[in-house]
Amino acid sequence: MADEVNNLAEASPELGPAGRLRERILSTRGRLAIIAGAFVIWIMDVVFSRFLIIRGTISGVDADHARLVENIGTAIFVVTIIVLIIAVLRGSREAMFRIIAVYLTFSVIQVIFSVITMVSSVTARKGFGLGSLWDVAAMYALSVTVFTFVYVYLDVVTPKGAFIWPAREGEIPPTPNIADYIFISLNVNSTYGPTSEVVMSRPTKLIMGLQVLLSILMLTVLIARAVSATS
Repeated sequence: MADEVNNLAEASPELGPAGRLRERILSTRGRLAIIAGAFVIWIMDVVFSRFLIIRGTISGVDADHARLVENIGTAIFVVTIIVLIIAVLRGSREAMFRIIAVYLTFSVIQVIFSVITMVSSVTARKGFGLGSLWDVAAMYALSVTVFTFVYVYLDVVTPKGAFIWPAREGEIPPTPNIADYIFISLNVNSTYGPTSEVVMSRPTKLIMGLQVLLSILMLTVLIARAVSATS
């Protein structure tokens, strides 16, 4: 069934890249990929929060807040998986996209909370080696991962897509995959904007602006930690 949907999508270039991707996501294999993506985000966030507490990067009230956010995130993850499974069994598209929106929104909130927590802990981390910068790298990876899935979602729910995908002259723009969105997210996190894709959606531009701000904060933490570690 999934192969039939994929073949139909490839045979319908008039759908556009985002439309073809949406059809893939709505296939059985695509829905399983959504569940896997939610699981990856949840695992990365839980591991990151636990290590921040275990390594002593955060403590006291910050650690309590981190545990609370982690517990809420776990509860939302469980609800997300249950609803997604029900949506897969019933074939309900709207319910699936709604629960994905809720989960991704909270995932972005978790990233914001984690970055703010790291900024507040900068002055408390003095005299540690460069190995103490692991959490900045982990936060960077978590941010890239979360916003990758956010861009996938925005692209498939935006009429005609949130991005214009480049193609060779005379060829139909290819159907984007996860690697393309990782590329966009990495560009935003490092060079503050996509290098080849054109952004057409205002909500997507706002989300990119938020990612840029978080990236600047992470860079600030990285510089402050590096100076502290070598002083």
